[in-house]
Amino acid sequence: MKNKKMPDFKHLLKDSRDLAQSTLLEELSPTSRLRQVIEYHYSASGSEARGSLCISASLALGLNSKVAIYLSAAVETLHNASLIQDDFQDQDEFRRGQLSVWKKFGSDIAINTTDLLIANAFALAASAAPNSANNLISTMKRAIAVTLQGQTNDLNIDQNLSIDDAILIAKEKSGPFFSLSLELPLVVAGQGEFLDVARQAGASFGIGYQIFDDLHDFDQDKNNGKLSNLSVLSDRTSTKETAEDLALYFLNDAATNAAALPNGCGSLLREKCSKLLSELNREAA
Repeated sequence: MKNKKMPDFKHLLKDSRDLAQSTLLEELSPTSRLRQVIEYHYSASGSEARGSLCISASLALGLNSKVAIYLSAAVETLHNASLIQDDFQDQDEFRRGQLSVWKKFGSDIAINTTDLLIANAFALAASAAPNSANNLISTMKRAIAVTLQGQTNDLNIDQNLSIDDAILIAKEKSGPFFSLSLELPLVVAGQGEFLDVARQAGASFGIGYQIFDDLHDFDQDKNNGKLSNLSVLSDRTSTKETAEDLALYFLNDAATNAAALPNGCGSLLREKCSKLLSELNREAA
């Protein structure tokens, strides 16, 4: 008996990317300004970490390739919507080596583009598994609500920000879409009892990743006057040891929770944690 051939991971990720863009454009006229904006934004790709996690988890749970592609496209579309919105609200002028959407096309078009991406993400998720559409949509709605809460808190911080406040903002802004990459496949696979574990894994990874990224870009961000909340706290005490300890703690917690997910569906997240932990330990040596 021949072994079943596993789908090519990189091919699935490309199919997911193409699906996201094609479904965004399908209702737009050839001369639409909004079409031009979407094509511009998608001309420069990001890491697609969330989409990769979603495809990996989907395959591990035995979902077919089409479902994996649609779920991945849904998560990445939400992530791209958040990037366009964040750039506008933070007045960041560049994204992925080119002018950000609001800077090149204006704030009104940036808002319209964000709205279309969010609507498309829900349509993609519902199309992935119609029998699970209600649970998929409610799971996505929760992730969006938490992310927007974190963004709102970030936009309204005061000068007395504590380390706990900064961690909570990082958790709410960065964690939900990482955990959503695991949650959506679990929902379709009928493994809803593991959603809380997936959310803890994503939340801890989001915090750990944010601290790691802040530490890595600390000097550059300080020179540019773009220090994040966690970086500001580290700079206040003139030490990075506390931030490094926090990154180690949360990345280890994310790896532990990812390992507790069924069928090894959190294995790629564990690998990402291990890579970041190795870099932290090497830099600290």
